[in-house]
Amino acid sequence: MADLGDIMIEIILYLIALLIITIFMKIALGFFSKAKHTEFGQVFLTSFLMILILFLFDWLLPGIIGLLIALILIWVLISARHHTGFFGAILITIIAIILYIVVAIILGILLGVTLLILF
Repeated sequence: MADLGDIMIEIILYLIALLIITIFMKIALGFFSKAKHTEFGQVFLTSFLMILILFLFDWLLPGIIGLLIALILIWVLISARHHTGFFGAILITIIAIILYIVVAIILGILLGVTLLILF
């Protein structure tokens, strides 16, 4: 059984990941003029639900099938919560990932670390 210190570290890392996902998702939603509910709190809730979906499907149905089902549900979630359409949700996901990679590369260069640390 994990001790309290390990659990606290996991919770802190989870919150940091949630914050990072929220920031890049909010930026990506900004590229869509028809997107609704783009306030930070609304995007934070969407990001929380996305992570919850990923966790549940990784736990219940590990592997590529679980990941694909989770991605489809995440795109439906983004589409429904932010009124972007299904393909708009896919584009938002792609834009957010590209933005994250660009920022990770820039931070990696500036801080002199490898990209593996930033992912």
